[in-house]
Amino acid sequence: MTRTIAFHQSAALLAILLLPGIAVAATTGAEFQSAYQFFYDAATGYLGRGIAIVGGLIGLGYGAAKGSPLPAILGVILAVFGALGPTIIDAIFGSAVV
Repeated sequence: MTRTIAFHQSAALLAILLLPGIAVAATTGAEFQSAYQFFYDAATGYLGRGIAIVGGLIGLGYGAAKGSPLPAILGVILAVFGALGPTIIDAIFGSAVV
C-alpha cells in the first residue's frame, strides 16, 4: 500500500515537472514543422482529393447496390470532409490563442 502511494506521488511530481515543457513545445515546435507541412500538403493536395473522391464513390456505389441512401450520404459527407477538412482544421488550430 505504501509503495503504491509513493509511486503515485512520484508520478504526480514527474508530471508537474514535465507539463510546462510540453506546453512550450506545443506552441513552438519548429522541429515538427516539416512533418506538419508534409501531412498538410498530402491531405490538401492530389492525394487527399483522390482519397476523398474514392471514398465518396465507394459510398455511393455501396448505397446504390444495397438500395439504402445512408451509405451514399455518408460517402458524399466523407468526400466533402476529406476535401475541406484539412483547411478547416488548420484554420481552427491556427487561430487558437494559448
